[in-house]
Amino acid sequence: MPKNMKNVLQAIVIAACIAGCGSREAAPGAAGQTPVLAGAPSGPVVATVNGEAVTAPLLEVFARGRGLDPTDPAQHRQALDQLVETVVLAQDARNAGIAADPQVQAEVALAGLLQLAGRRLRALREDAMVSEDDLQAYYAAEVERAGSQELHLKHILFASEAEALQVAGEALVKDVDFDALMGEYAAKGALQARDLGWANLGQLPEPLANAARQMGDGQTLAVPVQTRYGWHVLHRVAARAFSPPPLEEVREGARRQLVERVVAEKVRALREGASVATPGSQGTTAPPAG
Repeated sequence: MPKNMKNVLQAIVIAACIAGCGSREAAPGAAGQTPVLAGAPSGPVVATVNGEAVTAPLLEVFARGRGLDPTDPAQHRQALDQLVETVVLAQDARNAGIAADPQVQAEVALAGLLQLAGRRLRALREDAMVSEDDLQAYYAAEVERAGSQELHLKHILFASEAEALQVAGEALVKDVDFDALMGEYAAKGALQARDLGWANLGQLPEPLANAARQMGDGQTLAVPVQTRYGWHVLHRVAARAFSPPPLEEVREGARRQLVERVVAEKVRALREGASVATPGSQGTTAPPAG
């Protein structure tokens, strides 16, 4: 395992040890301080460090996080040595008052929060049910959205409509080379000026797809198109026939997309059902983010 990843894992374990936020009884720390292993799972004790019990389940998770096999005697010993060192460091950090630092407390709280949320997302994905009918309907909708053509497009993207309108006007002048215009405005600070290559309509943001399907080959759109990325001066180079791949070739990708939809809906429902009060909100439920 790369050294930097080992350091990250060790930092996470130290943070979790400092947290001391669980309900399992553990030996008290120095001068009555919170044990660094409070909250660790119970089980057979594999070591005691300054009065605190290190259990087998904790060692197993620690070992596997470091790419070690706790069933192998040599690797078990190596993992235990490293875990004991981590506990000693965490105890020393606690005794030095590091656990009282608000930034450390925030980091510890976020580490636990992200771990729990990540576990729940994984469980939601595993439990999501996608039927064959769901897959067929999704595939049919995507085929319809993609259409029967691929378009070769280029664009120059701006933050403001005024800039885009100016350049669109320049692009419409007879015999203006759009590639040269892209190079000019790339140097002048356009957000983007590039060849977008070939894409079917289903792969494009809806405003671009709607505009591009109305254009002719070799045409630059007179009115810039707005998407969430900014204002596009759009140029259509060419079109060609497009045939979507059969369902069997995209089945797994389609299934993943549908699973993510199911999970997003469950998360949205949780968010909408949560009681969220912010200063000045008078205890109202805040609207879903984004």
